[in-house]
Amino acid sequence: MLKWLGVNKKKQKEDEIFDSVRSGLQSMYKQRLLPLERDFKANQFYAPLLTDGDFASKPMVMLLGQYSTGKTTFIKHFLEREYPGLRIGPEPTTDRFIAVMDGAHDQVIPGNAAVVDPTKAFSQLSNFGNNFLARFEVSVMPSPALKGITLIDTPGVLSGNKQTSRGYDFEGVIKWFGDQSDLILLIFDAHKLDISDEFRRCIQALRGNDTKIRILLNKADMVNTQQLMRVYGALMWSLGKVIPTPEVARVYIGSFWDQPLQNDENRKLFEAEANDLYTDIQLLPRNAAVRKLNDFIKRARLAKTHCYLLSYLRKQMPSVFGKQQKQKQLIQNLDGVYRALAQEHSLPLGDFPPIQLVQDKLAQFDFSKLPKLDHKRIELLDEMLSHQIPNLMKLIPAEERQTEEALPESVMHAAEPSPFQILKQQGGPAAPGYELDRWLRTPPNTGEFEADFVALGPDHQGRITGAQAKDDLTRSKLPSTVLHKIWNLADVTRDGYLDIYEYALCRHFIAMKLSGHELPAELPDELHPNKGQQAISV
Repeated sequence: MLKWLGVNKKKQKEDEIFDSVRSGLQSMYKQRLLPLERDFKANQFYAPLLTDGDFASKPMVMLLGQYSTGKTTFIKHFLEREYPGLRIGPEPTTDRFIAVMDGAHDQVIPGNAAVVDPTKAFSQLSNFGNNFLARFEVSVMPSPALKGITLIDTPGVLSGNKQTSRGYDFEGVIKWFGDQSDLILLIFDAHKLDISDEFRRCIQALRGNDTKIRILLNKADMVNTQQLMRVYGALMWSLGKVIPTPEVARVYIGSFWDQPLQNDENRKLFEAEANDLYTDIQLLPRNAAVRKLNDFIKRARLAKTHCYLLSYLRKQMPSVFGKQQKQKQLIQNLDGVYRALAQEHSLPLGDFPPIQLVQDKLAQFDFSKLPKLDHKRIELLDEMLSHQIPNLMKLIPAEERQTEEALPESVMHAAEPSPFQILKQQGGPAAPGYELDRWLRTPPNTGEFEADFVALGPDHQGRITGAQAKDDLTRSKLPSTVLHKIWNLADVTRDGYLDIYEYALCRHFIAMKLSGHELPAELPDELHPNKGQQAISV
């Protein structure tokens, strides 16, 4: 059975199969790890067994917070459009879990259909029953921002001490999505910092995923600088009681929607925070292979200690009498069992699962059903960790480059960035229909803005720079994300300057946004300058 280990040609052929990290991990899991996890019931103790969809899934970003803190609005702001099935309001409008994914066209897939789709990583959610699946759906839409990630919108967490039953294991679902996610955003409103009983239980369910958690303090433009300092301090004090980690979670401060800022004095802070947040999100696809590999190694090491543990417990059981008493004794002395196994098999104590968790599971477990451990299977597992995993790691740099090239170009790589640049993926699907022709079919009258343009001091070619335009355009108090999009719509020549017509376009789109209308995804043909204007502005 182990002959291939000593034959170089066959080993090379085996290595050649692993032309990507994903295919390598998927193959090794089915051949080496899955049989051990299934035989020793690891899924009854820890995470569910993996499926093909788990290996093919994109990085997930889960948004969690109390109702009306801006979770769904953040997604709309990030995607620059509404996703299918979206509803926004002051009441708890999102009453379901929604996975927002990239696709060819707009579509809403009900939960029962989504969990049987082998191309999606949601099959394990069927364990939560029909009551949950009725509150789960997948929203598919074409979006450059979703090429590398999947967003998870969650129901608003109940405030106060409300104990309303949802009809399914809400905290269990939160834990499942937390385990699968690469980034978890806990969203707070600057005026809603209390952590309700249900929110506290949800955060506690995320234990073990502390490194993934980020805090988003939303609607920060609703308070001034002095109030914001007090809000930040109160938030950190509240979080310290429910996230007992020595490291302080990263907090992003801003106003993540497309409305004018109520207090413009912290604009630079909001811009810097948005840069950091979008950079975090943007790096997820590039780091996905590393994370999957890291999680796989942790899973394999845990499976190894789990097999040794259950095998040891099986050997200690009497053959006829006193089984129940002996089982209780072994469970109570689990700490000593850990130390004995660590010394016997040279296992780090850090590889063993939490004692309390295992004790609770073992109390309901029938020791007589434990299989006998075949040490050759452990040898194969060790060989995988010491040889095949390092070979896969060599593929990571090339795979990261391929991933980065395959994703849409981001603003941070733009050749001519606007003065409102933030690190957010650009582009987006066509916006919905617009009822006002004057915004999209009638070119702006340059005469209305000529005096303002001249006051900015255009050069001898009749152009102003981004630096000259920035102070003028920020008077609108629109967020920099919106002004960045307006700049890219108006800078027709893509030279980083604005002529009189391009400046008029900026003012035109600012007025459009302030009137409550969505901006177009690209400049309409009716608003393109004529050839004569383009020649002058070049």
